Amino acid sequence: MSNGKIQIQNSNNPNRFSRIFTLLICCGVIFTDMVGYGVITPSVPIFAKLLKASDAQIGLALSAYSVAFILVILPFGYFVDKVGRNGLVIGLGMLCLAVSSLTLIFTTSIWILVTARAFQGVASAIAWVAAQPLASRATEGSKRKGLEISLISTAFGLGLIAGPLIGGVGDFKTPFIICFVLAMCFSVTSFVGLREQGKVDAVSYSRKGIMFLLKNSGIFIGCLSIFSIYCCIGMAEVLFPLYMDSLSFLKSDIGFLFGILSVSLTIAQPLIGIAISRFGTNPVIFSGSLITAVSLSMMVNLSSFNSWIPVFILLGIAMGMLVTTSMFLISKGAVQGEQGMAYGLWNLSFSIGYLIGPSTGGIISDLSDIKVPFYFFGWATFALIAVFVVKQKKY
Repeated sequence: MSNGKIQIQNSNNPNRFSRIFTLLICCGVIFTDMVGYGVITPSVPIFAKLLKASDAQIGLALSAYSVAFILVILPFGYFVDKVGRNGLVIGLGMLCLAVSSLTLIFTTSIWILVTARAFQGVASAIAWVAAQPLASRATEGSKRKGLEISLISTAFGLGLIAGPLIGGVGDFKTPFIICFVLAMCFSVTSFVGLREQGKVDAVSYSRKGIMFLLKNSGIFIGCLSIFSIYCCIGMAEVLFPLYMDSLSFLKSDIGFLFGILSVSLTIAQPLIGIAISRFGTNPVIFSGSLITAVSLSMMVNLSSFNSWIPVFILLGIAMGMLVTTSMFLISKGAVQGEQGMAYGLWNLSFSIGYLIGPSTGGIISDLSDIKVPFYFFGWATFALIAVFVVKQKKY
């Protein structure tokens, strides 16, 4: 360490086969992590009935995911940088996901549910903090680097789509058994197959204070946007299944709607990128926040499955607009030497939003009505983003 910068040693460049193998494993890990993230959503009403839990208790229990994610992401990031054995860390993360999936099958109390969700949060943090730099290293020197890196985004989108759909398959245990098998396969593969491809490529970054970075309007708006949309999504993932259950819809119906959200998010990505290039970030992020508010309000004012389909399509597009634009703002706002910390703030903002949304939404629902959190989070997101976007320079 010198002059406030941290250096990590290079490892030997892998040959082409090892490079592709490593990239595919990273894609599989991200896919499996996102399946674990979404597979529980259709089963929320079952857990509520099984555990005789209130909306607030379920919301707080599921928020354990974000608490664990926040607590471990920086320590494991340090561990990866210090030890450099990404394969070992990825294998450990997938093992945590397998344990959490098995635990969910045998959940008999609210505290067991809390423990299982906490293990999921740990698994997710480990997967992202270890797989992303390893995937980046695997594409170094490739003439198709952009295409190869895009596979990670594709894996993310496919996992988002598959999670709720798998969650709606079979009986209560089936989705978690599928997730357990996937996680164990990638855990063993990572432990064994990534032993020689485990070292992170060299990086160098300056240590900047959090407040210093947040003074950059682009970084601030990027963090605010990802925080706000995941407050909304986290709340909806807990409360909307309960709302549908109150109307006697099936678990598979819940999974299908959230699958539609993920499909529309993934398909809309090219158009969102074109819109950012043509119109800049401000109109896109403003429109995304407005569509979010309108969609959440419509969700709890409709009661038929067919009427929800276009609403979830719109919400998926709005989510994609805010997520993609926020990442673009971080990229443009952070200069060389600040990007590691800036993206760390982005991930932290996502985690805090995903923590506050379910827990606060459940409390608001218990104190008032299940529809109120949808109005509150939707229009609060629009108001916050609208206020700060007008002050931001155009990118």
